[in-house]
Amino acid sequence: MSLLLALALLCAPARAQDSVDADEPWSEERFSVEELRADRELAAIQKRIDSGDLPKVQFDFDSADIRPESYAVLNMVADVLLKNPRVKLRVWAHTCIIGTREYNLELSQARAKSVKSYLVQQGVPPPSIRFHGWGPDRPIADNSTEEGRQKNRRVEFRVVRGDWGSIY
Repeated sequence: MSLLLALALLCAPARAQDSVDADEPWSEERFSVEELRADRELAAIQKRIDSGDLPKVQFDFDSADIRPESYAVLNMVADVLLKNPRVKLRVWAHTCIIGTREYNLELSQARAKSVKSYLVQQGVPPPSIRFHGWGPDRPIADNSTEEGRQKNRRVEFRVVRGDWGSIY
């Protein structure tokens, strides 16, 4: 997968009416102005992370404890959500392949939950955030290199359209 395609997939909003793995392309017409604005703001944050302007969300080794250098990014995400109170967000955490799949699934789930907890501490209403840990199942880079593994250890934010009831 090309880096450009991977970046596009990272920035594309999730679809509320579809399952996570749906193949149907999303359409901007399905999103409210508030959802589009929030999606674009989150995409801009992701672009700054990818360019090295902002640190990506980091955790202590083998832990779900968020590192302090991540607070600025998470505060920006919280600000987007607080300015757009009807927006729903999915937090997805990923790992590389080091360790067992089961362990990485648990670790990524704990990390995604930790990110949600941080956003809630910043004032974001808990019902507006859902989280999921994908473990090593959705790599964006080659896990055979350290650089690739670093890229695969990531947190993604996806704006969701509609009510949670229509999502799950």
